[in-house]
Amino acid sequence: METSFGLNATTFIGVAGAICILFGFYRVSIGKWNGKSVWYELDNLLGAALLVIYQLRVGAYVSVVVNVIWAIMAVVGVSSIAQRRSKKIHRKS
Repeated sequence: METSFGLNATTFIGVAGAICILFGFYRVSIGKWNGKSVWYELDNLLGAALLVIYQLRVGAYVSVVVNVIWAIMAVVGVSSIAQRRSKKIHRKS
């Protein structure tokens, strides 16, 4: 099924994933986010997940490895941020 722009659903998913990752990089580059921002990590996680779906659908298995690692690093980053926030809350109590 194609969209009105001639993109099929698979291509749309891939483009959305790439945009997510590039958007996060752009926001860090202009100083709106920092590399330890939960939004940056979530953006990377979503982008990597969408790219993995796209790459599996088109058979780009080598690229899947890179994006699975990218997603794992984003999960580790979100986890680290959550732990730091939790420690801050407990210290204030």
